[in-house]
Amino acid sequence: MRDPRLRIFSTILLSAGAFISPAGAVAALLWWLLFTPRLKAVPHPRMLSGVVLMITATAIVSELTGGLGLLYLLRMVPILLIAAWAFSDRQESELLDVSVWMMGKRIGFDIGLMAEMGLQGLRLINQDIVQVRQAMEIKGMRPSVRNLVPMAANIVINQLRRTEETAKLLTVRGYSSGGEIEPHFVTERRDIMLASLALAVPLLSFFAIW
Repeated sequence: MRDPRLRIFSTILLSAGAFISPAGAVAALLWWLLFTPRLKAVPHPRMLSGVVLMITATAIVSELTGGLGLLYLLRMVPILLIAAWAFSDRQESELLDVSVWMMGKRIGFDIGLMAEMGLQGLRLINQDIVQVRQAMEIKGMRPSVRNLVPMAANIVINQLRRTEETAKLLTVRGYSSGGEIEPHFVTERRDIMLASLALAVPLLSFFAIW
């Protein structure tokens, strides 16, 4: 989807539909299977697979202890897959564009800027994790609590330092609040069609619980 507004809108609808009922979860998963590149577009499929495995293990334990683990798994897997698709399909500064389009050049700009900075922080954290993994492989180290805890702490400290440096840079450049930006969006017929089909998911989910 080229229009980020419709992509974000579809992501919210599909996630809500998957959470409301099992029928909505199945419909959201079907939407993901039919209209996205699936795992081919996920930047880090191993990481996603690890998260899915952890959720599966939690669901199994919950089901064995009398909980609703299988229903939890049925809801969470489509939500994760939709989120992975939305993240992989995004373009630079589109959150800032959508936020300004929705809420104006003052509040919208501030919220959009914070969102973009948050995503940039996630990318940098991922780079740090990759570098740590490469360093461990070179040194022949195996993952363990003893070496992973200090490395994780170092990653957090590095991110805090980057945040401080970014704040100082914005202050030096005179940023206080708001900004000038003119969002431009390209909307294709396919975007409208997919968003319309995404709208049917929470509706189906809502009627399925009655």
